[in-house]
Parts: sequence; C-alpha cells; structure tokens
Amino acid sequence: MEKILVCISNPYHAEKLIQRGRVLANAFNGECLVLNVLNAPFDELDYNQLQTQLMFKKLAEKYSVKIQTEPSNFKKISHHIAKFAEEHQATQIVIGQVTLTKLELALKESIINSLLEKLEGVDIHIVEVTREGNLGEEYQRGIPAILIMENGEYHLSFQGDENQALQKGIFYQTLTSDFSNGFFVVKREGEHQVVKVIHGKIKKEDVNHLQ
Repeated sequence: MEKILVCISNPYHAEKLIQRGRVLANAFNGECLVLNVLNAPFDELDYNQLQTQLMFKKLAEKYSVKIQTEPSNFKKISHHIAKFAEEHQATQIVIGQVTLTKLELALKESIINSLLEKLEGVDIHIVEVTREGNLGEEYQRGIPAILIMENGEYHLSFQGDENQALQKGIFYQTLTSDFSNGFFVVKREGEHQVVKVIHGKIKKEDVNHLQ
C-alpha cells in the first residue's frame, strides 16, 4: 500500500500540502501521514506557535489524516523526515519549497538533496510555496505559572507553592499590556487547553474548562 508522508511547518502552507497528500493517497488508494517537526521543545513554544499546533490538528481532522509532532532536538529536519519515513515505510513524500535565489542555493543545504541521499525508492513531490513568514509576535514567550484560589477568586501565581496549585501551565502575556493580561495554557494528554487571563485572574467558568 502506498503511504504518503506530508511534511509541514509553516501555517500558511500547511493546508495546501495536506491537500496534495490527500489527493495522492486517494489516487493510489493509500494512507496519508503528516509530520510536523518543531524547532523548540513543547514547553518552550510561544502562544502563536501553540495556536499553529492547534491549527495543524484541526487540518488533520478536516482531511482525515494522522499527524505526528516532534521536537527537532537540534537535529536537521531532513534527519527527522528520513527517520519517520523509514519507520512508517513511506513510499512518497510531499514537501513545500520556496524558489531560492542563486545566493541561497549556494549557501543553504537543500533538504531535498539530503532526503535523496538518505532514502531509496521514495518519490519526493516538491510543492512550490510562497515566502510568507510566520504569524506575527503578539505575546511574550511563555513563563511557568500555577493557578490558585484566593478570596474566592482564581489567580495566577509565578512563585507560589506548587502544592496549592489547582493547575500548572504556561502564561503568555500580551505584549501591548502593562497588566497580567494574556492566556494561560495547560497541556493534558497531548492536548492544549487555553483560557483568557485578565489582570492576573481567570473567570470561574473558564477554570471549569481546565478540569
């Protein structure tokens, strides 16, 4: 059976690549798998990057494909793609690539060439994509925080006793705010739950969503 591996990283291009992989899988009556390699560990992702991960999961559900996300651990992207392709016996790979200038071609190592060296008998489909960047930075890099209750209200604490914590998570403060406004993100069983923080407090009904 044909197994189509789609490699995604940029939110602007992900759906286009997954669509291509889904079409190929349908044409060959095969299976489509999606791989997303992160540049940083899960607990170091900023809010926008977490939103991107949620978007990828929604796309995977929309096109009925399996998706796996893993950190790069400072290894080259081609290493992860090749390893994943071998482990899952992928027969075709779909990958996006922007058109490079002559200078970029001379300076950058081609992922395509690296994959061709590492893999045999695997077809590589190159999808041309635009040079759109990542989502704009609207939030500071997350910091560990705990959710506690004081005087009947739910507060975030950054130096409190973890034994009193109702939940542990990561707080992302809005860059344009001088107050503790932003989002509190709790990771549970591979899923991220997000609630709004206003002046360091979280509404009771939002806390219920975390439990």
